[in-house]
Amino acid sequence: MPPAYAGHVGGTGGCAAPPEGGPALTWLGHSSVLVEVGGARVLADPVLRQRVGALRRAVPAEVTAGAVRALVDDPVDVVLLSHLHHDHCDLPTLRRLRPRLLVVPPGAASWLGRNGFDAVELAPGCALEVADGVHVTAVPAEHLGRREPWGPTAASVGHLVESASASVWLAGDTGLFAGLAGLADHGRRGVVDLAAVPVWGWGPNLGPGHLDPDRAAEAVEAVGARVAVPVHWGTYHPAGLSFTMRHQLRTPGDRFAAAVAGRGAPARVDVLAVGATTRLPARGSSR
Repeated sequence: MPPAYAGHVGGTGGCAAPPEGGPALTWLGHSSVLVEVGGARVLADPVLRQRVGALRRAVPAEVTAGAVRALVDDPVDVVLLSHLHHDHCDLPTLRRLRPRLLVVPPGAASWLGRNGFDAVELAPGCALEVADGVHVTAVPAEHLGRREPWGPTAASVGHLVESASASVWLAGDTGLFAGLAGLADHGRRGVVDLAAVPVWGWGPNLGPGHLDPDRAAEAVEAVGARVAVPVHWGTYHPAGLSFTMRHQLRTPGDRFAAAVAGRGAPARVDVLAVGATTRLPARGSSR
């Protein structure tokens, strides 16, 4: 069983309330994360099914079901979508959650509207207040956003989720790009305290517009995050390839942590179990 749910910072199988303190991030598998900051609860890229097309979820079914129940019983304030790929935008999951506010990249709202969802588009550099004193700013990402095989082409973005005292970067899907060093300047605080960074994918190989553990470490160093959580790994695989892909399922999180340490970057890396939460001690506003 991959370490994403066999060790490291242990999970609960749901979305348990984190301890008191600064902003919290709970990893729900793949790119699905729950951010709690400034009294707001923000859910990104929720894909919470055991089967998504040809992909199978390596996380035990009871863990996935527990997360869905928790999110249905205690709805979040906003759901963010980074792009329309099936492993980031899952219509059945969205129908279960019925988000109060759905924030999507440019070009996505009309297609989601045809599928029964009211959505607000947010372009890179634009911000939206999603709760009292909590803002979401869309930031650039380097990733093709077409929904295969015949779906629309929409942009791919990341997000900064910010309160007066904390900033969380949700990278979505991205490769390295020249603007990473100035990414925090798109937000209101000018820093990144906590980052959820993709470190692999769902297949045996990575195509363009993705980060492997080494490139993800470079991205974290460029952005200057205080704490980094590896995501987009250890969760989904093509049907029948769980044994063949055991290395890709088990190792990217630890490889990312080693790569960050090897670069001498000051970021703390928390490799989470699915359902586990990390919390960042609060600090004063920098702007």
